[in-house]
Amino acid sequence: MIATVPAVAPVSSSAGAAALPDHLSWSGVQCYSQCPKKFFFRYIAQAPVEFVPASLAFGGAFHRAAEHLQQARMEGAPLPAVEALLGSYDQAWKEDASKAPEVLYAKGEDAASLRELASRMLTAYRQHVVANAAQAAGVQIIAIEHAHRFTLLPGVPPIEMRLDLLELNGADLIVTDVKTSRSRWNEMKAQEHLPQLVLYSVGLVPLLRELGAKRIVPQFTVVTKAKSPAVQVLEPKASQADVDRLKRMVGETWDAVQKEVFVQREGWQCAQCPFKARCLGQ
Repeated sequence: MIATVPAVAPVSSSAGAAALPDHLSWSGVQCYSQCPKKFFFRYIAQAPVEFVPASLAFGGAFHRAAEHLQQARMEGAPLPAVEALLGSYDQAWKEDASKAPEVLYAKGEDAASLRELASRMLTAYRQHVVANAAQAAGVQIIAIEHAHRFTLLPGVPPIEMRLDLLELNGADLIVTDVKTSRSRWNEMKAQEHLPQLVLYSVGLVPLLRELGAKRIVPQFTVVTKAKSPAVQVLEPKASQADVDRLKRMVGETWDAVQKEVFVQREGWQCAQCPFKARCLGQ
């Protein structure tokens, strides 16, 4: 049974005139948890963004470069040099920046300083991949940036997940999500992000059976945004209680969306919200 959300008077938003999304994603569920009004602007009204945070554009460009590296590995080709990876970063940055009304930088940031940071991080990430190449001799890459939809709960739209890296190592199906972070993650930070990997693991059960694998091993690869970037590989452990909690969260989110509960949550996060002026009337 899907838990319901206590009745809350919805904000005036003409949400009923807009179509509900045909699928959900972890980022969408997170967005609703942080600010239902932001979810409305992004996923219901599909309002144009006022700017793109530089951190968001940076993360997307870094992922494009990391994908380039893993693609070469999957094809058995020589690993691209850092300059080639920066070429992928530059192309992705250019594409995102050209679509944005404005790129919003944090204090002390600009495009050049972020590119220098990307160079250091890609150097560290490439070294990490090279260092693990010998140990990964028997590992088969199944997919990179793989998009897949699956049903988590009856009565709830399918969940769409996009997997950064999916590998098969003997009887283990390894699903890796690559993160960029200002600092190293501790156990609490990994547990905070655990629901994302739990969601992906549930969606991968049919593939697990198809491949004849025995277990799903979810992990985060965290690359820090530091003068000397570090690469962490974390494997947080999930329990059935975590799965049940995730299902309640998704069920409650969809129940609230259907009821047009799009309350505004004003706080520190508003500074980086691309719908700030529209929402706060500034």
